[in-house]
Amino acid sequence: MTSPFVYDEPLDPGMLVGRAETLALLRDHALDGRNSRLEGPRRFGKTSLLRAVLEAARRDGAIAIEVNFLGCVTASDVAERIELAYREQLDRRLQRWLDALARTWRPTISAAPGGVGVSAEPRVSSPGLLERLALPRRLHDRDGRTCVIAFDEFQEVFRIDPALPGAFRSVIEGNSHAAAYLFCGSHPGLMRELFSDRRHAFFGQAAPIEVGPLPPVELADFLGDRFAERGRELGDAFAPLLDASEGHPQRTMLLAHHLYSATPKGRIADLVTWTRAHAAARREAHGEIQIVWDLCSDLERRVLKTIAHRTVPLTGKEAQERFGLAKSGSTQVAVERLVRDGTLVADETTRTGWRVVDPFLAAWLRGE
Repeated sequence: MTSPFVYDEPLDPGMLVGRAETLALLRDHALDGRNSRLEGPRRFGKTSLLRAVLEAARRDGAIAIEVNFLGCVTASDVAERIELAYREQLDRRLQRWLDALARTWRPTISAAPGGVGVSAEPRVSSPGLLERLALPRRLHDRDGRTCVIAFDEFQEVFRIDPALPGAFRSVIEGNSHAAAYLFCGSHPGLMRELFSDRRHAFFGQAAPIEVGPLPPVELADFLGDRFAERGRELGDAFAPLLDASEGHPQRTMLLAHHLYSATPKGRIADLVTWTRAHAAARREAHGEIQIVWDLCSDLERRVLKTIAHRTVPLTGKEAQERFGLAKSGSTQVAVERLVRDGTLVADETTRTGWRVVDPFLAAWLRGE
């Protein structure tokens, strides 16, 4: 039987665990016309939350649209991605309206016969982009309904051109009566900078909503129920699964998937089963860990190893003797880079004040 634990793609709204309060808050913000920004590390289920909010908004009568900017490299790409999202997610009646309206716009691309010779409009203020950003206002004027728009991988807009978010804001402010926006991205540092730095156009434009680790109590019910529904029991494997995953959403589901796969129907998962499942999950994730390690400088590697152990202060004799980490301003720069990239998060319970986000990476750094 197929494993009930999804770990390699966004979850359906009904599969979310431990996110009820966050989902309710995001829904209330959207229905009140307030913009929100999901803040959290990679693979913490932010896209799954976005989709759950959009589904709730649809049930409440709103027009809900998800736009993912991953892979966009020009302003024309962005405009085309927005239009495509509306075409795919509007109902058929509004799709016909959009088809007619689009014929009055300046196109973002034009293709020669046979598909050869594509030309793109490079200017961030191009009418093609601004018209598509104005769609919530046009829909509200026509249909009377509010839009809830989710912009995923929004940091890509800034990477294309730092001036591009300014074009977004100029139109979004004009849509304030017609739409609420949800912003999300896989580069937590850059997303935080976009919305928290006064130098950027989106400073203060969306309330930050934190997406943290999964709570163990909700996990106990969720995992136990999924096992029981398919004739299995978690048994003694539950506690070490919680310890190894540390509430990291993707790692939790990866471990649960391998534990389920290693537990025959009608059996209870024991510590032997857990050891086999844990090793399989770690093997599957090793390639990701190797990529993170390869991209780190020598100083960043020393910082990571020190923080992974959690009992050694970053500055001091022990860090220098055990990890070769000398006290210097460069250490703080390395920490800031790792935080910006989403590899570290603040954690006051550790001696360093930081924690490695991925528990598999942390365990590997500790030699476990």
